[in-house]
Amino acid sequence: MLLILLAAVPGAFALICLALPGERLRQAVLVLGTLANLALVVVSWVKPPPALGVYLALDPIGHLFMSLAAVLFLATAVFFIGYHQRRLVSERIFLACFLALLATFNLVFVSSHLGVLWVALESASLAATPLIYFRLGARALEATWKFILMNSVGIALALLGIFCVALSASRIEPQVVLTVAGLGARGAELDDTWLRAGFLLTLVGFGTKMGLAPMHGWKPDTYGEAPPPVAALMAGAMTLAAFLGLLRIFQICSYAGLEEFAGGWFIVFGLLSIATAAIFVINNPDYRRLLAYTSVEHMGVMTLAVGLGTLGAYSCFLHGLHNTLNKGMLFFLAGYLWRMYGSKQIKDVRGVIHKHPLAGVLLMAALCASSGFPPFGMFFSELGILFAAAREGAWWTLALFSVTMCIVFIGVLTAMLPVVFGEPSSMPEGPDTKLLIRGEWRKKVMLAPVVCLAILALGLGAYQPPAVKRALDDAAKALFPGRAPAPTETRR
Repeated sequence: MLLILLAAVPGAFALICLALPGERLRQAVLVLGTLANLALVVVSWVKPPPALGVYLALDPIGHLFMSLAAVLFLATAVFFIGYHQRRLVSERIFLACFLALLATFNLVFVSSHLGVLWVALESASLAATPLIYFRLGARALEATWKFILMNSVGIALALLGIFCVALSASRIEPQVVLTVAGLGARGAELDDTWLRAGFLLTLVGFGTKMGLAPMHGWKPDTYGEAPPPVAALMAGAMTLAAFLGLLRIFQICSYAGLEEFAGGWFIVFGLLSIATAAIFVINNPDYRRLLAYTSVEHMGVMTLAVGLGTLGAYSCFLHGLHNTLNKGMLFFLAGYLWRMYGSKQIKDVRGVIHKHPLAGVLLMAALCASSGFPPFGMFFSELGILFAAAREGAWWTLALFSVTMCIVFIGVLTAMLPVVFGEPSSMPEGPDTKLLIRGEWRKKVMLAPVVCLAILALGLGAYQPPAVKRALDDAAKALFPGRAPAPTETRR
């Protein structure tokens, strides 16, 4: 029953948003819906729900990702109340799609059947499309079309890949259900050729939705034109949903003895994504597009980590946890800067810490967290990836990872440090002044979730509670059935 509620409750709140007449009432429903969703997720940890047939089940990976998405959605709902000032689109439709997106993500995370997972991911794309077209401009329309077209091609390739996975089991008797458990139990009998083809097609398909290079073309435009809270959801939650689809196929390959084949491709696409981000963050004039390329980088880091085995898998999930928190902080602050300065250009935003001290401190903290400064968690996840590469003897991977990550580090901080500490720039004049935050309460509402995410990021970096470590351990073990866990002394 709980598995159904996890998808049904946000969907019910979405319908309530469509029915309510008042703007304030709908915003209250938005926060209550995301809060109720988080409460259900907490209940699922206290009393894990049993599987519902062959279609719905909550495994360690889906459970972890669902929890991260629940926290991010609640923070985004609170931020949006302060951010939203002008009616550029129907707020009724926007908030309903927001909650519908949460419902589809939850369905992805509890899906145990590959067909249900595919349907849920496609539904997530449809629910996200109106959210991108928030500003109703030509560039927003272009970004929306690019998102829907590229993601539709990607999800079609993923469906073709799932068909190939099904064909790999077509000669097995009795017939195998398209679940990780069902296919994994007969992994040695799967046809290698069809399974390899299915993995490659889903890697490209789900990789497009994740934003892995070279299928990342939609990401800079979408993140640059969508409202920052929506960009935060896409960078911190949609990427996890797409990544889960990819990990499901990886699990099947692991059962079938194709772990080395799949891991090798993960390393290639991971390094390519980090290298692509390294190229495009240099001298990028738009801070929101810059954040989009850092999202490409972090998806590459997570993919690369899985390719390096069990120690790398643990680092992958640790990186994913902190990427969700960090991307929430960064895109919320990008929205705050957009409201304060009316510009996405780095040259127009200078000396934030002088004019808005709290926002400046939070922006510096978010940059440090995303760049891997200790004691933030990404320092330990990236260090774990280096250890994993060294343990596997992947010296070229280690070298390329180190060099490209250093380039991204230098490019991001070179661009963003003047935004924090530079000579203060003037506030916008003329028509852009209508973008400015009206009311001190809005500033407080917008910065409150950033403060909460910053505390979580710093706290979980400096100290990892046993429950969190156990969740990361279980997720890493689920990727490599039959393999011994990585040595705990090398972990955070």
